Amino acid sequence: MLISSCAMLWFHIPLCWVLVFKSGLYNLGAALAISISNWLNVIFLALYIMCSSACAKTRVPISMELFQGIGEFFRFAVPSAVMICLEWWSFELLILLSDLLPHPQLVLPHPQLETSALSICLRTIITVYMIPYGLGAAVRLIIS
Repeated sequence: MLISSCAMLWFHIPLCWVLVFKSGLYNLGAALAISISNWLNVIFLALYIMCSSACAKTRVPISMELFQGIGEFFRFAVPSAVMICLEWWSFELLILLSDLLPHPQLVLPHPQLETSALSICLRTIITVYMIPYGLGAAVRLIIS
């Protein structure tokens, strides 16, 4: 995944530059670039899983035995997914609600700058938080 993500990063930077600045799509170009990069990453990882000998043991024929532990999987997966969704939605809601605050015209002449600054701060906090979270997840995976 690290190699795939790094490869997509090196692909995404020039793609984003072309779609945002050269094509004149601006916000739409940025959204299109991230969407293309994410889908190419999915395709690259799917091809790796299908063609790699390291993943040979994960490829099994489709049968009822394949779905044997799916109940236990969903018992843990659904609450985890809800928890992550609520966390992300709370950040997004906080950003949207910050636009309702009174905007002192003497400090910032453009109210959108306050919302943008809050969004950048929250994204930075999330990024800094993800480093120990990812390390913890990796350690839990190795230990278990």
